[in-house]
Amino acid sequence: MNFLKSFFLWMTAVMVFAGCVPAELRLRELPEDPTAPVTVAALLPLTGSNRIYAEQMKEGILAAESRINNFNGISGRPLKVIFCDTGGSASGTREALLDAEKNNAIAIIAGYGTQEVSMITAHADRLQMPMVIPLATSDYHVQSSAFVYRNCFSDLQQMEVLAHYLLYWRKLKHGAVINDQHGDGDYSRGICRNFIQAMRDLGCTISGQVTVGAEKELSDEEMKSLLMAEPEFIMLASGGKRAAAMIKKIRQSGFTGFICGPESWDDQELTSALKGFDPGECIFTAFFDPDNTSREFREFSREFRKRFYHNPGACETQSYDALIFLAIGLENAGDLFAFDRNWRKIRGFTGAAAVYTMQKKGMLDRTVYLKRFSVERLTGPITPKPVLSKKMQYSKLQDYRIIE
Repeated sequence: MNFLKSFFLWMTAVMVFAGCVPAELRLRELPEDPTAPVTVAALLPLTGSNRIYAEQMKEGILAAESRINNFNGISGRPLKVIFCDTGGSASGTREALLDAEKNNAIAIIAGYGTQEVSMITAHADRLQMPMVIPLATSDYHVQSSAFVYRNCFSDLQQMEVLAHYLLYWRKLKHGAVINDQHGDGDYSRGICRNFIQAMRDLGCTISGQVTVGAEKELSDEEMKSLLMAEPEFIMLASGGKRAAAMIKKIRQSGFTGFICGPESWDDQELTSALKGFDPGECIFTAFFDPDNTSREFREFSREFRKRFYHNPGACETQSYDALIFLAIGLENAGDLFAFDRNWRKIRGFTGAAAVYTMQKKGMLDRTVYLKRFSVERLTGPITPKPVLSKKMQYSKLQDYRIIE
């Protein structure tokens, strides 16, 4: 079996160097008319429970489309983005994919949530379309097809950063995990699995685990079972109002240690639901920081406000970067090898959200932000606000722990 695999890889390399690209690795052809646009489909849940986030993504993508067309488009052609509504469902995703094909799209910006993106990327090989994921963090996605890329960090990457922070900055070694299955259960399971692995790899102990059903609440009995093990920190894989309610429950149960979470915590819905409550010491990962001082973010933010009359958030910024990178990959690329070469020329690139270096097999190195809640008490009710605690480049985790 190993011999056959090696032979196949060798033959593929021979064909590439000989100028023969396998048909299944060719990208979809552009229209013969040299003035016809390059069409990219953004498959987003424009209806359904995640429609607010999809609208934010749409604004970021539109901003990137304008930026790309102001710089001569893709391969000398104008870029045209079409928006296909997945509805966040299997049937909606099928219709959105058919819509993308019907409109002669040659590449895709893939969705919002883990489950929806999984349904999209399952068709990458068949469609022979490069797909870029702006927000869904599952490690599985880029392993599913050579056509799938991302500009967001993965579950494993963000949990390794969080694990290093807890151990090397806070000297915490013993914790517990709460897996909330409400909403995107695949996402929560991935976060918990990777967090537990990251902590154990550093020699730390996870002594308590609770899974909260999709239609259930975190019970007093479950909370008591976690606290009996005397954890120093609790990972809460949840988001939105559910996460806020569970943070309150954890604190009201008497826990005074660290509560930590994934990038889904960096959300206005969660923060608003905490108004009037002091969440205590918390730490969570994030895709971007609104106080970013890079020139790319300042220029993007200025133009974005002119057009949409509000400041961009994580969804807008990640989606903006995703389309910029997809355009770089598509430049004069007729096959996946050419796309991949273009993609991996993105090295030390300061995007709107982060600093990126693209790697083999759709992986990447990028900035991971760690945020905490700052509590304002001067006037009115307590108002928690997410603020930057640390900014780390994933590839430098080993260096950070030596410095500290």
